[in-house]
Amino acid sequence: MKVAEARESGESSVSPEAQRVAELVRHAQLGSERSFRDLMSAYVEAFYGLARRYCGSHEDADDVLQDAFVKVFQNLGGLSRPEAFFPWARRILINTALDHIRRRRRGQELEVEVENLDETPHEEGTEAPDRRVEQREFFGRLERALASLPPRQREIVTLHDVDGLSTEEIASLCRCPPATVRSNLFYGREKLRRLLSGQGAG
Repeated sequence: MKVAEARESGESSVSPEAQRVAELVRHAQLGSERSFRDLMSAYVEAFYGLARRYCGSHEDADDVLQDAFVKVFQNLGGLSRPEAFFPWARRILINTALDHIRRRRRGQELEVEVENLDETPHEEGTEAPDRRVEQREFFGRLERALASLPPRQREIVTLHDVDGLSTEEIASLCRCPPATVRSNLFYGREKLRRLLSGQGAG
């Protein structure tokens, strides 16, 4: 009797919210996009705030958030304890933010180095023709991949990644909530990644 009471007490100690999150994780691991969207929506504000504290600017925080969501999506199947989702995803977000900061610093250092270099003449036509061909082929593949996206995803990916608009600007332009922008941006990027890596639309 005491064992049963202890078990019931242990089960009741888990909050309804924690049970809901664990259930969403399980369904998302089975391939439910809706469950994954609900899962990200439950934590998007907390994760954005954390990314903002690390990165400083809204634009960098938004980029980190999107990249972290992609990594969470790609690695969710390896999470053995659904109830540990938050600390697990939080660690992914922090690592993504730190990587972003390191890349930004390296980019800034490279810009300084380039600015300090004396201009040296280059022979005309020294850029390898093969490189230009590869670039044209890549952009051709990118255009075809973009064209294969659903209209809303294609629009939002283009506005954000090509035109450089922020999430809030896109939400205002498309007359939809910022969460809808983030969701379409995430899934659009993920489909582009699969298409460009030769994995197909899946």
